[in-house]
Amino acid sequence: MVIRTKETPKLPEINVPRVLHKLISEIKATVSACKKGKVLLAVSGGTDTSVLADLCCRALGSDSVYGLQMTHSCDTELQTKDGAILARHLRIRMRKMEITPPVELLAEMLRVPFHGEEAQLRRYQIIDRLRMMIMLDVAEQEGMHHLSALNLTEQLLGLGVVCGTFAPVAQPLSQLYKTYIFELADYLGLPEQIRIRQPSFELWRCPIEGSEPREVIREIDKVLYLRTERNFTPSKIKRAGFAPRFVSSILKRLSEAHATQ
Repeated sequence: MVIRTKETPKLPEINVPRVLHKLISEIKATVSACKKGKVLLAVSGGTDTSVLADLCCRALGSDSVYGLQMTHSCDTELQTKDGAILARHLRIRMRKMEITPPVELLAEMLRVPFHGEEAQLRRYQIIDRLRMMIMLDVAEQEGMHHLSALNLTEQLLGLGVVCGTFAPVAQPLSQLYKTYIFELADYLGLPEQIRIRQPSFELWRCPIEGSEPREVIREIDKVLYLRTERNFTPSKIKRAGFAPRFVSSILKRLSEAHATQ
């Protein structure tokens, strides 16, 4: 699918050092308020979780940051390795947990087919929900505070997962579009393997065929910004250079996510 018909408007620039200072201060305040002193983070080697882990180390010190990597047989070898690379880079302790058996048990109970796009999407949703449930349980048992790496792009598109908790999960990155997370990763000097890693669209049928995933993310963020912060109408967004079908698919997802909140 074509994502734009001409050069599209840019997102507003951010002052990266100032944003980082604010995030580090917020993390310190959040963890101090919960009086647990230590945080437990999901470690996947992805950009969001890696940026959050780095910020937590700067805010609390590496000794107060613990990682949990929950692997599934559908994960690529690079995904598994990137988590370990991040842990070594930040000098944080990390625990690995294989979750393929419980995921497949749940998939069997829910009669999820083995093949097909719908089946793959459902399986990834099960994986994501189970990971969140495990994170919350381990954090509670170990007396740690869990922080989510959800960003604003995911939040607007309804891709955030929270399972069975009365207390809200802190989301330090939830006011930043994914495009800005890429900028933070570069500024923080995270390992190259993590900075060049392409984002995935496991939880959403995003129309990205033939396009570079990071480029798609940037265009998605622009559409979301114009719609939610500039109040552009769909037709005005399309006139700004975005392909009509691309805009319609993003705004449809935005509307569906808003309706469930």
